[in-house]
Amino acid sequence: MITWIIIIIMTVQTVNQQTNSMMDFKNMSPLKSNYSSESTRVSDMEIYNYLINEKKLDKNKSIGILANIKGESDFRIGVTEKTDAANKGIGLFQFTFPTRKSGLLKKVPDYKTNWKGQIDYFLSEPEAKGYLKQNFNTGDEAAEYLMNNNLRPRKDLRPGRTEEHSKYIQKFIQTLTK
Repeated sequence: MITWIIIIIMTVQTVNQQTNSMMDFKNMSPLKSNYSSESTRVSDMEIYNYLINEKKLDKNKSIGILANIKGESDFRIGVTEKTDAANKGIGLFQFTFPTRKSGLLKKVPDYKTNWKGQIDYFLSEPEAKGYLKQNFNTGDEAAEYLMNNNLRPRKDLRPGRTEEHSKYIQKFIQTLTK
């Protein structure tokens, strides 16, 4: 009897995984080369244009946000952190702190598909308001400030993240100038 229950559970899980995979495939953008079945992606240029044109942020602040999204979620909209931790990060910014995470879930219940809602929520947070008041000379400076004062990944991850930010920013700026 237990064997049959296990077989049924495994079959249901397999069907669910296949269904989710098919649904993600339908939503996949043809421009996304590093597609993950875990979550659809939004392009960095789409976010950049949103930050510049609709949110009226300057270039350096916008690039600082992009670099941190790249480091936190790799632009996967509805991603959940892969970890054994009880409080897993979610979304573009990998919200983990309970009040921030519950705030996102309350304000943007469709966060798994609503990247603009995630960004709007992020920009409304007290930590982001401090970021928005700053003047940055470079995107790297903005990314570093945002990482250390707002997103605050584990301290041992920060040197590597700074290096990733710099590489990403350099590549993104090259894209802008083409």
